[in-house]
Amino acid sequence: MCAKSEAGARRSISLLFCCGIFLAANAFAQPELEEIVVTAQKRENTLQREPLAVSAFSGEEIARLGGNDPNVLGYIVPNLHVGEETNRDGLSMTIRGVSGTDVRNAADPTTAFHVDGSYVPRLSGPQAYFYDVERIEVLRGPQGTLYGRNSTAGVVNVITRKPDYEEFSGLAEVTAGDYGLIQLNGVINVPLSDRAAARIAVMSNNRDGYRENAPSEDGDDADELGFRAHFAFEAGENTSILLTAESYERGGVGGVASFATFPNDNTGLLSSDPAGVNPVDTQGHRDSSDSNFRFEFSHSFPAMDLTYLAAYRNHERDFLADADFTAEPSIESFVQETTESITLTHEARVTSTGDGALQYIAGIYLLDEEIDGDFVVGLTHFLFGPTFRVRFVDQGLTNQSAAAFLHTTYQVNDRLRAIVGLRHTSDEKDKGGHAGDLGMTADTATGSFQTVGLANGPTFFLAPQIANPEWNETTWKVGMDYDLSENALLYAHASTGFKAGGYNRGSQARPGAPLVVYNPETVTAVEGGWKMRAEDGRTRLNLAVFMYDYKDLQLGQTFTNEAGTITNQTVNASDASVSGAELEAEVLFGESGRGVFSLGYLRTEFDEFTGVDDPLIVGSQSLSATGNELTRAPGFTASLMLEPAVWEFAGGTLTPRVQFHAESEAHLAVLNRDFEKRDAFTRTDLSLYYESAAENWYVNAYVRNVEDGDVATYMECFDFRQMGVPVQQCERAYAPPRTWGVRAGLRF
Repeated sequence: MCAKSEAGARRSISLLFCCGIFLAANAFAQPELEEIVVTAQKRENTLQREPLAVSAFSGEEIARLGGNDPNVLGYIVPNLHVGEETNRDGLSMTIRGVSGTDVRNAADPTTAFHVDGSYVPRLSGPQAYFYDVERIEVLRGPQGTLYGRNSTAGVVNVITRKPDYEEFSGLAEVTAGDYGLIQLNGVINVPLSDRAAARIAVMSNNRDGYRENAPSEDGDDADELGFRAHFAFEAGENTSILLTAESYERGGVGGVASFATFPNDNTGLLSSDPAGVNPVDTQGHRDSSDSNFRFEFSHSFPAMDLTYLAAYRNHERDFLADADFTAEPSIESFVQETTESITLTHEARVTSTGDGALQYIAGIYLLDEEIDGDFVVGLTHFLFGPTFRVRFVDQGLTNQSAAAFLHTTYQVNDRLRAIVGLRHTSDEKDKGGHAGDLGMTADTATGSFQTVGLANGPTFFLAPQIANPEWNETTWKVGMDYDLSENALLYAHASTGFKAGGYNRGSQARPGAPLVVYNPETVTAVEGGWKMRAEDGRTRLNLAVFMYDYKDLQLGQTFTNEAGTITNQTVNASDASVSGAELEAEVLFGESGRGVFSLGYLRTEFDEFTGVDDPLIVGSQSLSATGNELTRAPGFTASLMLEPAVWEFAGGTLTPRVQFHAESEAHLAVLNRDFEKRDAFTRTDLSLYYESAAENWYVNAYVRNVEDGDVATYMECFDFRQMGVPVQQCERAYAPPRTWGVRAGLRF
């Protein structure tokens, strides 16, 4: 990727917009666009008839874009940014300027991530789900009625391929590329009878690291192994059951951030190429795993369908990484964590199927999660002696949520429909801490606690981690959609969203006191849109405009430096506003050409946000971020995919493709300082896809990120002078460099 000036990015986006208009104006005789079926509102509908802003992509489309993880979504969905906190592999998804940046073990995301309708509470290692995919849907905007808590930014639905009762089939695929890349994918579908079938999918992904970290091993590598088995059967004429088991393991060195630039640097430690070279002296490792089991039961009654979905998830994470991101012997430090999250979720809902004017979806939802963890930050040569460490231990930390919801659509007349939805959520979070006999020290045998001291030596501070907050919230949606014609839909709605509150690790006002609790985040959103499909079926165009009003917007990974001690907190900004627009288009042109275009505009602002501290300065400054832009919220994003023609070649077809993406600059921290800014950039991917006439084998050669520039996706700043080391630092994580490879597959 190549950093560009803001003016250059605007010129690129203007050019993309003109290309999109040109494509729409030049569509003529060739086959129609396929209808895209989505389940965004928990019932089947076509993309063009769904009255909300949703993008949908087939599994094959995602694969051709290089989509073995969620990062690809950031280059094809308007107003969507994807970043990854390196140490924990924690995914940060920003939709329309709203981020869930806190990836600690008990923190909640802002974008609700679902696989086959099942909620994934811990966004660490979501690559576990990005293989053998039928489609991916991205819902932009709060989805508080049907999806509930923690969907204030939006929802990502991954729908995997299910067993086919009729045909034995399979896939064998291999990808090889630079950085020692070897990817393997295999699928087999087996009909067992007229009423039973099984589908098994496996994936393996191995790659050397993108970043040179000598004397340690290269970071940002890949070592993944995934397995999924579906077993489907029809228990009766109107009854179906789907059983799913998934396993995923991720090893290797893991992500390694770079010690990046900051003001007044006099250390000489900064790398001249932080995105490619960053020496560290602590050898990192990563060992993450997911074990998931799902049970889905469906039964059709004369006027409604009953669906019950239960899921069990066991997520484990074990990592060790350099904490100062340097190889300087005087500041050897590390961060280490082991954590386990066990989650049970249940959803039961009924969906109307009759022809009446009133259609509804009603249901209940339950979540029960327990987390155990051990998190340590250490300085290995504290005052030339033993390791100094700060440790947080979680034992029996629980998150519980219960909700009931109702979503209705009423057919007012032949063209007009009214929408009303309501959901009530009750949340409780218990840190699991217990005080000892004196009421101040921790019960280390059964509860959660914090210690500060020397490894294998004295403890200077020991305190329980106690918090048990509860919240109740009712979210709603009201709106309408109107058929302008058989091929055009107009919609408008107002809705609210709710993200649960929480507590800040180690934030007692005094030893033994309850942790500082931050408030829930709420949003009121207004959105309107227009969806059009041309009469000839060769063009579709979707437009959305929106405006949000946030209260107590949660900002995670906010560092402060109180009395020389760094604290990592989630805080509530008082108020924030977001507005913008999105345009998506797909066009068939010429004899066999295809173009897909998207454009996003975003305006964000902290209406009131005071009391902000500079993490590079010791003590409280109570600075103001009022009037600043939200983080990871570029003003403009644009994408263009162009397949100019499909050529007949060697008995098959050959399809060239250009995928182009541009973004304007964005701030990575709330104070909006220049050194915390990510520059405008462009990204270009090129590919050539050959498929046999029988469509039973294919070869795809690609080059991704032709520009090969340095694009930061994540940033944190803090001050190591708290430990007697005169270093202020800002770490950055970067998007992958230019890569190339060949993907070949055999279908049978």
